[in-house]
Amino acid sequence: MINKKIDYFLTLAECLNFTQAAAKHSVSQTAISQYIAALEDKLGIRLFKRSSHSVSLTEAGAFYYERVKFLRKYYEDTEKRVRAINAEYSGYVKVGFGVYEYGNTEDFFAAFLKAFPAVKVDFFQYPYGELTAKLKTGELDVIVADSICEQALSKEEFHSRTLFESPNYLVADSELAKKYAGGSPVELLKGEYLITNCENSGPSSMDMLRQLLWEAFGFVPDKIAQTNSIGAQLLMVRSRHGVAIVPGFMREIYGEEFVRYPIPGNKIVKYNLMMLSDNTNPIANHLMQFRP
Repeated sequence: MINKKIDYFLTLAECLNFTQAAAKHSVSQTAISQYIAALEDKLGIRLFKRSSHSVSLTEAGAFYYERVKFLRKYYEDTEKRVRAINAEYSGYVKVGFGVYEYGNTEDFFAAFLKAFPAVKVDFFQYPYGELTAKLKTGELDVIVADSICEQALSKEEFHSRTLFESPNYLVADSELAKKYAGGSPVELLKGEYLITNCENSGPSSMDMLRQLLWEAFGFVPDKIAQTNSIGAQLLMVRSRHGVAIVPGFMREIYGEEFVRYPIPGNKIVKYNLMMLSDNTNPIANHLMQFRP
């Protein structure tokens, strides 16, 4: 069993302030200091560099933090699985989505749960960079994501299969589109902000977006704004703050308030189920092989 006081160390490693760490756990600063001192004495190493003005992790402390943080999450996951078993579930699987994929998977997972009624499934949503990172660490058993996420893994690391496919569309508010003669998507991109959920790095990066735009339209817009959810993205489009590139399976874009423009080249995007090759969870394997 993991000592609950290890949270003192994790909190201090993240905030690097004894007063803040103590306040978060509703204990005295002395209690935090004594625990850290006892932990360092037990390990025989210094985890923190301390001065009258600052606290920082040593190299060993930074390594210890990453490992303990993983162990904490693994332990919490183990507790969830044990509780699932105790609640008479026959298995437990954690599934992650990217920003969009929830919009076309309800029928698939409803059918899976109908076929395996004694299985507990928990769903989580993350940007693609975080999604693939959590798959790598085992925090997620299976992810549903744009096949571009496979680039973050070596071929030997994972299994995948295509769950569905969809083209992308450039989406604009219908009133905004009327400002542009002939409803030209190129003119829209040149005149308005492009609202995107792409991240600064990772599988769905801004560099990837720029390459897509160059290949499809022959230029990259000067004005690009980032959001972190489909809701925020479409809110900005509805508010006429810009246009967005959105998967065609998103039901939200088929209202009368939107105009949809096919992306030149009509590239079809694959959305895949992915799991690590060394994942030993039998329910994850059932999910990967399931076909309604």
